[in-house]
Amino acid sequence: MKSLIICDNDEFDIVFPFCIAEGTGIEFQSFWDPTLSDEYPALIEYQLSKIKGIATRAYHEPFGDLNCGSYDPLIREVSRKRMSFGYRIAQKLEAMHIIFHHGYVPHTSPPKNWIPRFVQFWKSFLENKPDNVYFHLENLLEISPDIIVETIDTISDRRVNACLDIGHANCNSTTHVLKWIEKLGDRIGYVHLHGNDGTEDQHLAIGKGTIPFHEVCGYLDHYSPKAIWALEIETDGIKESFRWLKENGFVT
Repeated sequence: MKSLIICDNDEFDIVFPFCIAEGTGIEFQSFWDPTLSDEYPALIEYQLSKIKGIATRAYHEPFGDLNCGSYDPLIREVSRKRMSFGYRIAQKLEAMHIIFHHGYVPHTSPPKNWIPRFVQFWKSFLENKPDNVYFHLENLLEISPDIIVETIDTISDRRVNACLDIGHANCNSTTHVLKWIEKLGDRIGYVHLHGNDGTEDQHLAIGKGTIPFHEVCGYLDHYSPKAIWALEIETDGIKESFRWLKENGFVT
């Protein structure tokens, strides 16, 4: 069976019963806003009490305004603090897959300058991290997969790979989503699956919008067969999307 995860979309109480019933993993997305950190200890304890039957766990890091390749060392240090804060939460939740936004904003810094800073940051961040935790770098505003390919290849650490967000590739990039899959190939360790009409990030159910999901899923099976798939759908579309994957033979 394809390893499948359901993102809780900050609606944990709705999603976790579905994960248990269907035997899927869960991606925790309730901790993206560090301004709410006073609420986190109780939330962590509560969520841990509910997920004993869920083995595969992923965690989405805080992402607002973070930039690991910034030319400003103070921005890089803030990014490190937020990421380290998130990593500690992931450890408490026993999440072995951690999703970070890659963070490059096109036209703000030449890649030839940004990439070395980003790589140096990540090599330092990975120090003393265990071998069985995986870090997935997610595309957001990148217009092509090229910079993500270069950063992953230059970091050259088995724990670091790509989280290909299919929806972001469709609405924010100038590269067709199938080309993203082909170019990233087995660098893809994790996938966010959701639909949109190409104009904005809508998190529609699979099959809605303009993304050719039959081809996308076929490409993922071919080019990235070991990748974990995660449904990052608005909660009212989760069951429909799960059913689509089963009916089309992508999960059993």
